[in-house]
Amino acid sequence: MKKISLIGLILVTAFFNAAMARSGQYDEDARAQEKTQKQFTQEARAPEKRTPLKTIGSGIKEITYDNVRDVTKDTTQGAVSKTPVIGTLDGTQQAGEKVVDNTIRGVKKVASLGLAKDDSYTIEEAEKGSGDAAKIKLFQF
Repeated sequence: MKKISLIGLILVTAFFNAAMARSGQYDEDARAQEKTQKQFTQEARAPEKRTPLKTIGSGIKEITYDNVRDVTKDTTQGAVSKTPVIGTLDGTQQAGEKVVDNTIRGVKKVASLGLAKDDSYTIEEAEKGSGDAAKIKLFQF
């Protein structure tokens, strides 16, 4: 008697599982729920990693190495693509914009001790003929 009731229970369980699997809804809902659950656990486990020394190091690299690399690369490409004098001047001008950008971003990383979350900044140009310098705002408050 026990064997018959055990076999019946197994057959009923298999029937319900097969019915749910055929509809596809159970699998999709379960997968979506597992996916959101994994995302929550990953976000809870992984606190924001801040390594100030690495960020300061990358800021110094940006100020020094990246600037030299960009100037050399852009000046050389300009000289090769156009006539030597005009190409060199155009390449140097393009590299100058990258140098300013790299320098500002690198200084921001170093000045904030690597704790700044974004690399954005704004430059306010001075009025022409005023004799004032441009103002660079590193941090937006």
